[in-house]
Formats: sequence, C-alpha cells, structure tokens
Amino acid sequence: MNRHLKKASDIKTADLSLLEILKQVNLVPGKIGVFDNIDELDLSGYFDLQGIILILIEKGSCLLEVNMTTYELEKGGVFVAFPGQIIHMLQISKDFKPLCIACSIDMMNDLASQVKDSLQLIQMIKQSPYQQKEKEEFEQLKKSFKHLQEKIEITKKNQHRYQIIKNLVLSIAFECFDFLIGKCLVHQGGNRKKSLFNAFLRNVEERHRKEHSVKYYADELFVTPKYLSTVIDEMSGKGAKQWIDEYIALDAKVLLQSTQMDIQEISDELNFPDVSFFGKFFKRMTGMSPKAFRMNK
Repeated sequence: MNRHLKKASDIKTADLSLLEILKQVNLVPGKIGVFDNIDELDLSGYFDLQGIILILIEKGSCLLEVNMTTYELEKGGVFVAFPGQIIHMLQISKDFKPLCIACSIDMMNDLASQVKDSLQLIQMIKQSPYQQKEKEEFEQLKKSFKHLQEKIEITKKNQHRYQIIKNLVLSIAFECFDFLIGKCLVHQGGNRKKSLFNAFLRNVEERHRKEHSVKYYADELFVTPKYLSTVIDEMSGKGAKQWIDEYIALDAKVLLQSTQMDIQEISDELNFPDVSFFGKFFKRMTGMSPKAFRMNK
C-alpha cells in the first residue's frame, strides 16, 4: 500500500538545515548530510532544492516529480537532483527506504571543479537522472554508502576530514554515473567550443528569467550571436534560443503549478513586457494558455 502525500501550493526551500530534525543523520555542517531514514521529514508539497541529492533506492518505490517530469523510483535504482530544481514527492510505498547523500551548493561546486567537462556532465545527468542498476552493482553502491557514513563519524577530529569525505562522495558519483561520464569524455568538439558551451549553459541557468535574447549571452561571451548559435547547436543538437526558451518555459510551468502567483506576477517575474506576450510565448512552447495549464494540473 502507498502513502499519498498532501499537495501544497507554496514552494519551500530545501537545504541541509532540513536534515537537522533527523535523529539519525551523518553531517558535515554546511557541506553534506548522509541519511537512510526519512520518516521524520515532512515531504508534502513542493521544494526548491538548494543543493544536490543522490538517492539510492534500497527498498520499496516512490513517485517523484522533478520540474514537471514524473519518475518512478524502484528498488535498485539511482536518482540525482540538482540545485534550482523543484521537487514534489507524489507517492511513497510503506516499505520505501532510500539511501541519501545531500550536498550543499558550495560542496557541489567544489566537486565539479575536480571533474573534466563537469557542466556538460551535469546537463547529461539532468536529461537522464534515473538509472536502474544490476543487483551486484547496487550492492557495491550500498557498501560505498555505508563506508561514507562510517568515515563521516570516525573522522570528526581529523584535520583533513572534508577532503576525505569529498573524495569518497566523488567516488560514489563516478560509480553511479560511469556510463554518462564515459560518454561525456568522448563528446565531440574542441576545448574552445566546450568551454563556450559550458559558459553559455551556466549563464542561461543563472539569468534566463531576466535575459531572453541570444545577443545578450553572445555579448557576455565576446562572440557573435551567429557563432554562438552554431556552436551550441553543434555541441548539443539544440540552438541557443531553444535552450533559453526551454528554461523560461520550465520556470513558467513550475510557477503556474506550484505557487499562488497570478499570471501577471509570473509574467513580471519572467521579465515579459506584458501578459499577452507571455501568453503567446507559453502557448507556443506548451500548446496551451497559462490559464488552461494551471486549470489542468
């Protein structure tokens, strides 16, 4: 039998401070929380993730919505979510037991700095955030998780504690997403084009609510709009404008479904000149008006 969670209309902030109510959690304050029991957490409603969370499903299953896409997480699966994503737990089986590793944004950036082409890798994982593992492979991941828990506890007085924990987390990430990491490393394109692609995605993630034009991002990166569009299309199969519009549309859908902001407020938040312009944009991207989308939730 499954637990159906109450749906809330406001978005809550989810960071490491939420874990402080747990009786059993391994913490490096401000950096990482490792836990395997979520019974004490109120998971109803929507959460704006302020960190990264890796979930290994040891038992049971759950239905999880991330940025309007629903995933069914089952025993033996691995799932990851990133900062800025809106998480909504729809349903949890009574025997659901996740093994969770939650890292702050600072720690995530620190980890990413040690991985080649990390932004491209993050984008690939966002497109395929859930993987089902073979039994033996998942058992090895469980051992790595338990080892991480132990190390957090026994290194409390070690002056190199953070470095030790960071390396263990990075190792688990490599174990979980080895296929995507290998695919990222053989990605086509020169270093200059990769750097441009990474910088473009980073800028769009940070500024798409205010800046909608390819020219703005091209100017920021000291290239022409035509060259930027060509490189982005070559590296990703999608044009620069498509990336920008998809980020804006996703934000619009999340705000319409999970907040009580009216359509005028959402239009202003996303920096459209007026509601009519926003409505035309939204219908072009989704096939329905903002009002119809909200009523259809």
